[in-house]
Amino acid sequence: MLTVNFKNQFKDKLIYDSIVFDNIDENVKLHEETKGNPLSSAAACLNVLGSMMNNQIELLCFLNHFDLEIEELIEFPSNCIVGDSLYTDKGYVVFEWVGPQISPINEKGGGRGNYRTSIDAFIIAKIKRKITQLLIEWKFTEGKSRPLALERFAGSKGLERLNRYANILVSMRGKSDFPFNFSEEKGLGLYDLSADHLYQLLRMTLLVKTTTPIEIGGLKIEDYRIVHMSHSQNNDIEILHDKYLESCPGLKKYAGMKMYDVGYDILSPYDKEKFKSGHWDKAIGNIKNVELRDYLKKRY
Repeated sequence: MLTVNFKNQFKDKLIYDSIVFDNIDENVKLHEETKGNPLSSAAACLNVLGSMMNNQIELLCFLNHFDLEIEELIEFPSNCIVGDSLYTDKGYVVFEWVGPQISPINEKGGGRGNYRTSIDAFIIAKIKRKITQLLIEWKFTEGKSRPLALERFAGSKGLERLNRYANILVSMRGKSDFPFNFSEEKGLGLYDLSADHLYQLLRMTLLVKTTTPIEIGGLKIEDYRIVHMSHSQNNDIEILHDKYLESCPGLKKYAGMKMYDVGYDILSPYDKEKFKSGHWDKAIGNIKNVELRDYLKKRY
């Protein structure tokens, strides 16, 4: 099912409703493969969430499959300024979110979808009566359609990345909401988060913690959730395989475990409740629109 041969049957309709592109800020740099690669993770995210981005009821049914306990979705306040950055996106879902124009996690230059930590999907919701920002990471055929990046902190670029994110974590050290389950000296450390999935979790966590609280178009964001979604049939990214451990000695005790269980366990007690994960293909059955549901179930 996760092969080019299977997906090519949809080459004439890779995106269910192309109106999704009209709702995205024109300055966003979408992945080049979005409109042409049937195995594109970015396209899958746009196809599922983008097809519901103007329908609160459908989105609620889909998102609450992941135990988010959302009470209400809040439409993104289009044409708002967030830290000197203008967002003209429309609907309940914003794609390639970066937050303020000047990166709060020390990333230099770049923009939405380009040389910055760009969140696949961003949503504002009320959870436990608090206005909450949801940062969603969307995985599909990674590891099958392309090699996984396993050593983000190796080499000269790795040194730059280590320095960039270590400085953020040092500023949080000793606080009750420090995000990761690091000991003082031995065991799990920053270098162990260099494999693809955990590197994404690291950057998302730092971004959301440095932007909560924040004001977005008059909305005062009080809380956050990080949501990692993957496809149930992609075993390459479901399990912490041995290949992940070559440069991550602090993860050896997790060998063979489900990747998202590892992600949950390495978070501090404070951030555990902020982290949700699951299979987006399993949530498609919650969609009420029969035509959309049938297309997505067949497609994915």
